[in-house]
Parts: sequence; structure tokens; C-alpha cells
Amino acid sequence: MSTSPSPARTPEALAAAALEQALRRAGMMLPHLSGLARLVRTSADERVGTAGVFASGRMVVSPKWFLGLSAPDQVFVAAHELLHLALRTHERRGDSDPRLFNIAHDYIINDMLRMALGMAPPADGLDWPGAASMSAEAIVADLKQRQRYRDLPTEAWTAPALGTLGTALTRAGLPGPGESGSAQPRGMDALDDDVERRWFPHDDRRQQSRARIAAEGIRAMALGVWRDRTDKAFTGTPSATPGQDAFIEALATRLRPPWELALQRWLEDVAPGPRSFGRPSRRQGHRADVVLAGRRREGWTLNLVLDTSGSMLEELSRVLGVIRSFCESAGVTAVRILQCDEAVQSDETVSVDALARYRILGGSGSDLTPGLHALARDPAVDAAIVITDGAVYYPEAAVPYVVLWALTGPTPESFNPAYGHILQVGPGS
Repeated sequence: MSTSPSPARTPEALAAAALEQALRRAGMMLPHLSGLARLVRTSADERVGTAGVFASGRMVVSPKWFLGLSAPDQVFVAAHELLHLALRTHERRGDSDPRLFNIAHDYIINDMLRMALGMAPPADGLDWPGAASMSAEAIVADLKQRQRYRDLPTEAWTAPALGTLGTALTRAGLPGPGESGSAQPRGMDALDDDVERRWFPHDDRRQQSRARIAAEGIRAMALGVWRDRTDKAFTGTPSATPGQDAFIEALATRLRPPWELALQRWLEDVAPGPRSFGRPSRRQGHRADVVLAGRRREGWTLNLVLDTSGSMLEELSRVLGVIRSFCESAGVTAVRILQCDEAVQSDETVSVDALARYRILGGSGSDLTPGLHALARDPAVDAAIVITDGAVYYPEAAVPYVVLWALTGPTPESFNPAYGHILQVGPGS
């Protein structure tokens, strides 16, 4: 007689079933997360030390660890991982230390769930009362200020030596060099795409699932994550803190009108990176004697062409402010701005922060041809945004780079370029 356990009774199967149940309960207790809970794909895998989630929506738990939790604790863990998706931990960490940013969001999420579920974080989870009123960036800065753990010698990797930060790092799963454990990256439950590719190499649904998860995450925030806290913040009472202001700003980001979301997606799609021979240049042209290096994604310069005719001055300031708010997430480190009326009146490169106070030159004519041709002569230009009301002249022949026409008003009948993508960015769009 075989003594092998039934497939339905293996620890992996039991843990996966328990996770599905925990997600259903989390969706009932926190309705704004129910859409995410339905989209999540679940797995039980020993390679994860405790629990983790990928940006594609795949949630993974360690079978033995998860089955050892009580039912309420399982709900807390499931809700915690859902909130990493809703708060976009994977995307927002940017250039920050991934593990420290993960720890910061763990603090914030656990404090949110303490208030929402009325229970303390289980399994020695990171606990910082009041963290929900702080930004992740502020928490990361605080942890770095307490102790710069990267600079310590190997023998200093102990909680007592690191003080408060050491306790946080140890509880977050960041032991010293040489310690081994699961294949899960230390201190990380917002797991990277490359980890998912290694663990689940035959999953061809990652990209499609990621897009749906991102859209549902925006919807979850729009439904009012922690409405009681935002209501208090909006009252303008003396109890409002900078952290509450940051939370309101984060929520507002997820409630942007459709054109702003489309603009952000365009920026992220066209973002180039530093040169690499692993990818040929798109501006190779007819050169057959040499291979020009292509680009990897990293910090880059955004190109803007501004229609500075008199009717555009007020609209330019508004759209520049919106673009500035997206530059960090898109990896933009500098902005090249060409101001045009009948000729190029200004061609300069400025920092992203300078957009907030950028001086726009008034003009009379409306011909963007000189500016677009100037960019065409620069082989480093891959994409450009043209901000205009559409009542302009422009080159009839396509330019050798990607163009986004950002129209600040209704499209004039005379405006019908044969290239580029048109996006309405007016106040009512």
C-alpha cells in the first residue's frame, strides 16, 4: 500500500487552499481590496521564507510557516501582501535600497492593518505605531540615519551592534553575511520580476496579469483606502501631519484624470537608458561599417518642444507641472526644452525640479518646424513631447523619433499630423 500523501493533502495544497480562504476573508473585511484579492494567483512554495508577492499578482507563502498561523493571522498576512500591490511597492521604490523601502512599506502597511483589523502584526511582523502617517521615503531616511548598515564590517552584522536599525533588519529577515536561508531575498516580500522568472520560468501570463493588477490597484486606492484617515486629513485640523499630507498626495496621484495616466504610461514606455552593445541602436541609419550601441533603461533626458504663442502661456505652466510630477517614476533626470514661436527662441537642458519655476518666453508666431528639425539633427533623441494648442505649423514628413502631441484644447480641423500620437491634455479631458 502506498504511503504517499494525497495530492490534495500535501502541505503545499493545504497552504494554497488556506491562502485562498484568507484572501476571500480579507476581501470581505476590506472591500476596497476585494478586486485585487480576486485577481491574485496563489502558490505555496518552500523557496519563500514566509510570504511574498510579485508585481504580476502572484502571491507565494511558505507552506509550513503559513499553516502554523491562526486564521486571523492568515488574513492579516494576505491583506498585507495585497496592500503591497495597492501601494505599488514594486514600482515606487525606484532608486531606493529595495530592502529598506520594502521594510518601510511593511511598517506602513502593518500600522494600517492594525487600525483596520484591530489586531497587532502577527509572527513578529514589523511594528511602528504611527507609521501609516509617514511616507516610505521618510522611514527609509530615518533608518539610514540611525545606522548605515552597508558600511559595517562582517562582524558588526548583529542586532546589538546595529541598535534600533539592527532590530528592524533582523526582524525583517536581513541577517549578516554568510547566513543562509530560503531562496527568498532577505527582507523582501515585494519580490522582483527576475525572481519570478527563475521560480516560475514557464509562466507566460506575467505581463498580462501585471497590467490587470496595476489597474485594479489604482481602483482600490480610488475606492478609498483608509477613508477614515483621509477624512480626518481633509478637515484641516491641527492634528494633520506632513505624513497625512503625503498620504493625500499619494491618493490624489491614483485619482488622476485619464489623460494624466496616459501621459505617464507614454513616458514610461519611451524611457531609454545608457548605451549597451547588447542592444543595437535604433539610430543606426545606413552605417554598415560599425555597430552603434543601443540603450538600457536608466536615467534619461526628456525632450520637450513648447509652442510659446501668446495663447499658450497659462496652459504650458499647468502641463509642465504635471510632467514634472511623473519624471521621477519614469527615470527622467533632466529635461531639454525647446521654445518655439516662429523660430527656436530657447534650447536648454534643465533639472526636473527647475520645471516648477521654468520661465516661458512669450511669442507671436506658431511654427514648430524649427524645433522638431533641431531635435531630428540630434541622433541621441529617441522621443519628444510637443505641447501645443494645435493651431501651428509642423513638418509634413515624419521626424526620426517618437512624438507625443499634447494638445491643450480641442483638436483643430487643420491639425492632422501623419506621425506621432495625439493626447488631449486640456483641463476637462
